[in-house]
Parts: sequence; structure tokens; C-alpha cells
Amino acid sequence: MKGCRCEVNLRHALRAAIVQRSVALVRFCVLLTVIGVLLSTTGCNYIPWPDTFGAVTPPNSKRSLNGLGVHKRMWETAGARVLTPQKLSPRLDDMEVLVLVGASYEPPGRLARDWLEQWLDNARGRTVIYFGRDFDAETLYREQTLAAVAPAAQDQAAEMLAVREAKQFVERLEQVPEDIFCRWFFLRTSARPIVQRQFTGAWASKLNELSGEWPIHTLLEPPESQLRNKKPSWLTGGAPPKLTPVQKLTSGDDAEQELGDKEVQRSVWQPNEIASDESWQSEWDAAGESEVLLAGADGEPLIHRLTSDKFGGSQILIVANGAPFLNGALVQPLHRKIGELIIAECLPAKRVGLVSYNQAGLLISQIDAGDQVNVGMELLTVWPLSAITMHAAFLGILLCFMLLPILGRPQGLPPRSVTDFGLHVEAMGQMLFESRDSNFAVRMIRNYFVKVRDETPPEWLMELGTSELISPIQSASLTIASQPPVSSEITAASTASTLPSSPTPPATPPTATAEVLPPSPTNQSPVDPLS
Repeated sequence: MKGCRCEVNLRHALRAAIVQRSVALVRFCVLLTVIGVLLSTTGCNYIPWPDTFGAVTPPNSKRSLNGLGVHKRMWETAGARVLTPQKLSPRLDDMEVLVLVGASYEPPGRLARDWLEQWLDNARGRTVIYFGRDFDAETLYREQTLAAVAPAAQDQAAEMLAVREAKQFVERLEQVPEDIFCRWFFLRTSARPIVQRQFTGAWASKLNELSGEWPIHTLLEPPESQLRNKKPSWLTGGAPPKLTPVQKLTSGDDAEQELGDKEVQRSVWQPNEIASDESWQSEWDAAGESEVLLAGADGEPLIHRLTSDKFGGSQILIVANGAPFLNGALVQPLHRKIGELIIAECLPAKRVGLVSYNQAGLLISQIDAGDQVNVGMELLTVWPLSAITMHAAFLGILLCFMLLPILGRPQGLPPRSVTDFGLHVEAMGQMLFESRDSNFAVRMIRNYFVKVRDETPPEWLMELGTSELISPIQSASLTIASQPPVSSEITAASTASTLPSSPTPPATPPTATAEVLPPSPTNQSPVDPLS
């Protein structure tokens, strides 16, 4: 039985040691993983950039160089409230400025231009702002910081920059293969790239003393008469354009019956907007009067304003590209000042809408549409939750690894049974230890071997402390002490029975004291506190 208990205890101890070593090994592996991740994400390597052009909502609007977070803050500083509608809808009737943020090189489609001109005509003092796509703040930043890259990464940085510029050039050719006209401006993709540092025009006097440069790759020229004869190739004998109908977004099998006149349409620029000479001439006739507000030193227009009787006292501002709007460019005093002049031209505006769209085009609806609102798990990407999302996820992964060692999740040892004799031995040993008397403890253990087990104490016990066993008198004293007390009547009767009842001499002489005989092992034994 003792051998079985020892084997069980040894098994428990071995299991606990294995679990502890497993947990320690897993923690060590997690620590090595964390160190490896930190080492791999540090240093002077060339970090690639995210493609988030024209972001108007957090978090990319603030952390992306091509976002409009700073531009939004500039509007708010001027006293305007900035919203981010998802589509052109009647909800925009209470706004005074709409900024079209296009992520593609194509101009707004005809349907969107008609809707915006009607929106301008509904109230005086409104403004529509459109800027071109050919400027990339990420590319400008990489060019300016290329010399600061570590020498080992110089070639990689230059290669990534060249690939980025080539990709943008190919995208521009695919979307706008040649010079086009879209009523608000003449998009000249064949213009020679130039960097403007000196300016002319009405705003030039406020900019010439500021440092900075404005790279231009394509021109958005005002609709002037000398450009009227520059027809596209498909009107001068080229291949006819491929007709692509405007896509309607429906919500059912019979959406027209379900929504009635509240249909949602997507406006995409297509070459078939101008499919004949008549449509070309009518598009030019519908163009308003233009005024150049800012031009380069060579006279090429950079910012111009359109006014027309069709939209009353409102205006359209056309900007060559997004340099005065994007985060990465607004760090330069030149672009920051141009951005302030654009905002000042629209004041006193109180509500501003940043309408972002991509190559799929602008959505137009007769149904009220709210702002872009993040829902569900998207809320974790919005400030301030975005500041702790990645940290919480990383700590959660570490916790999972810590709770999953190699041999499985650590388990608690089974509790010992209350009938285990080893618990009694441990408790008795604790009591003897608390007595602080080694001789007493040795005597008790010797008494256990002699009285309970009827064995001679082992040699190692004989060598400890005193060599005296419990004497017979001490044993009798323990026997008497362990018996229950006797009442006074019984004691008196017992005493009277021992006295002589007559003068006749007793058969046995009386004794003064009763002899205490040692108890026989067969009929009586002392009560052992260890038994």
C-alpha cells in the first residue's frame, strides 16, 4: 500500500514538473517570436506605401499622404462643418460647397455634371470644386526623401519609385488615352510635364515669396474658343467609341416599380458622351465663362473659375491637381497657402461635403443618403478605437500562445483523498514540530513502535535524543489519566471497604498504601496519542 501511494505521489510530481517546463518553453518561444517581429520591423529599410488616394474618412484620411484629413481640418478651422456624403442626393441641398475627390483620371460623367449644375442653380453662393488626379503626394515625398534612405536600400527605393511612376502613367493612358473636353475644362494629357515655381494671375502676388513647387503632368484648361477645334480622334475619322449605357443600381426584380422615380444611377465618363459634331458644339455652347485665378510662369492655367447664367450666383472651381488638398503636399507653405485661398474663395460656407468616388463613377439618387458611417467591425478602424485595435489583437495572440503549451493546456493536479493515511502522518509530524521539543517527539515515535506496532524501534531512532523508553510508572500514569473520573460516593465506599469492620484481626494486614502493579500487556494497555 505504501508503495502505491509513493508511486502516485511521484507521478503527480513528475506531471507537474513536465507542465512547468512546457509553460516555460512556450513563454521562451513567444519571447523569441516577439523579438524577431520587432527586429524585422525596425531599421532603415524602404517601406512600401499604401494605395489610398483621396481618402476622406478615418483612419486613412489622416495617416495617408494622399488623404484629405488636413484639408478637412482647414475647413473646420474656417468655421465650416465637413461631411462625407456617399452620393449626390437631395440631402446635399443644405450644403454650400461640394468637393469632388476622384480617385481616377477620368472627369465626372455628363449625368453628374448636369446634376451638379442644377444643384448650383437651386441657391446662390454655392461652389463645386474639382481637382485632377495626376498628382501623387506619396511619389513627391519619396522623391524628396530618396537621399535620406540608407545606402543599402537606395537601389530598392529608386526602383520602387520608378515602378510607381510607370504604373500611374499606364493608368492615365488606359483611362484617358487622348485630350478630351467635358464642358467644365479641356483635359490635355499631351501636355509636357513641368514643375511650377513662379506664378501669375490674381493670386500670384500672395504666393511668389513662398517656398515650394507644384509639379504638373496634365492640364485642365478653361473652355476657351481656341480649343474648340481640337476635336477627339473619333470625331475626325477614327474608330467609333464603344457605347456603354449608364448602370442602374436596383434593389429587386422589378426595381422601377418598387422605387418609382427614386432610382439610383451611376454616372461614369464615357467617350460616347460626345458622339457627333452636333454634340461637340452643344457641349461647347453650354460651357460657362471662365476666369483664370492662378497660372504658371509660362501662362498655363492652374486654377480657373466658371460662372454661368445656368447656375446663377454660384461657381465652379477647377484645380489642376490635388497638391493644395492632399496631406503630403500641405506641409509645404506654397500648397498650404493655395489651399487657404481656395477655401477663402468659398466663404462664408457653413456646410461642406467631400464626395469621394473611384473609376466606377459618382452615384446619383433621389433618395436621401447619409454620411459614410462605419458599422460592425469597421468601428475598430475608426479613431480612437483604431489606436488600440492592433495592440489588443497582438496581446490576444500572445495570450493564446501562453495558454496553449506543447503538451496541451496546463491542468491542475487532482486533490488528495481525505482517507489518505499520508495526510495523518503529515499532520502528526506538523504537531510534533510545533511542540519545539525534539526529545518529546522522539519518545512519541518510540512509543508508537513499541505500543502500536509492537516492534523494536529502529536504530536511527535509537540514536536520536535520549535512549529512555516510557517507564512503566509513566505508562500507568497515562492509563490512569486516560480513564474517566470516579465520583466521590464510589471513592468513599471503596475506602470504607478497606477498613476493618470488627476488632477481629483481619486475615491480611492492612497496608498504608496500595501497590500499583504494572499493567499486563494482555489485559490493559496505555492509550497512545499516536494510535
